Amino acid sequence: MFGVVFAINSSLHSYLIVHYASEDGVSMDVGFYYMANAMGRLIGTMLSGWVYQDFGLTACLWVSCGFLILASVISFWLPQKAIQ
Repeated sequence: MFGVVFAINSSLHSYLIVHYASEDGVSMDVGFYYMANAMGRLIGTMLSGWVYQDFGLTACLWVSCGFLILASVISFWLPQKAIQ
């Protein structure tokens, strides 16, 4: 079940990054997205390990909730383009 959710999420991200990319710089925009994604995975892994070791599972869940709220707020500033 989780594999299906991750597959749908991955395909949605791939579509959105190409949709929001400028026409003359799609490869640079896609490359920046994958670079930022990889950096986020690395930092997220290290941050979650540190928070869990020093503060426990409850703190991990609160930090995760905080990042979820932050991502939701930031998404409001995405440009409103019509999906074609």
